[in-house]
Amino acid sequence: MSLTTLQRAQGALTAALAADALGTQFEFCQPVELRRKPAAELLQLQDCGPWHTLAGQPTEEGELMLLQARMLQYCRSYQEDQALSAYRYWLSTEPFALGASLQRAIVGGADEKDYTANALSRLTPLCILGVHYSLPQIAAWAMADTALTQNAVQMQQISGLYAMLLAKAIDTGADAETLYQDVEIWAQELKVDPQIRQSIQQALFMPGSTDLRQQNPALAAFQNLLFQLLYAKSLGEAMVDTIRLGGDTGSNTVIVAAVFGAIGGIEQVPQEWRDALKNCRPQDGVTGVEQPRDEMFWPVDAELLAQQLTELTPASAAEANR
Repeated sequence: MSLTTLQRAQGALTAALAADALGTQFEFCQPVELRRKPAAELLQLQDCGPWHTLAGQPTEEGELMLLQARMLQYCRSYQEDQALSAYRYWLSTEPFALGASLQRAIVGGADEKDYTANALSRLTPLCILGVHYSLPQIAAWAMADTALTQNAVQMQQISGLYAMLLAKAIDTGADAETLYQDVEIWAQELKVDPQIRQSIQQALFMPGSTDLRQQNPALAAFQNLLFQLLYAKSLGEAMVDTIRLGGDTGSNTVIVAAVFGAIGGIEQVPQEWRDALKNCRPQDGVTGVEQPRDEMFWPVDAELLAQQLTELTPASAAEANR
């Protein structure tokens, strides 16, 4: 059955949000420990975790995705100044999960030495909006958004390639092999950094070395995504393999899940994940809620948000800016 753009967009966003919650549950575990855990345990959303959250509750990556989606819905297109204001607002809400490098960047300006993967992991809403725009435009927006917090040229190039890949998966339903071949072509045509092109080639054989994961987590996450595209047979398998690598399991799993969610569509996202997201309301004062958050950071309307983003055409953006 042919999937619609809406089904792919909903699959991308819900899978990414579920992956944030799942990956974060194992963020402080060593790979040797993760390899001993059965796959079913790694894919089970549950209360508690290292941040004492509700099942399905977003952490850093998920909250930024939701905030970006709502910002895009309000502005009706990507606007760099509005994005930065949104990220500063998010910081003012005192998020319980916050990477030190991201905090420094939001407060003091972009860090050209930061190669963490958090910029890639917040791009899913932007890529859904991108179904009505050209791939170069999507890449330009992704690079601009990344530069707000991580302004190394290589970091921006990784984000641009990832955004084009995810946007094409959402828009066209291209299969995994086609997407990998597209990335190869784009990297060559755009003359990206040689290290990126090398990682694209190495993805044929491995998900990224331990050294690369330590020195350049974003590039390692991108290489792992390409490796999973080529060899993983399902969303769940790709997520389990990614979590078992250890490291920043939250960001890394989001990056993979968004693409696999787009390829498989919303019906391939487990119903228990969808239900967990729809019922996750970390409201202050409610028994069992240890990390209360404002409603804008609740994932209850994720599928509706994805639908609304697919409806934001260039014409509607132009009308809003009159």
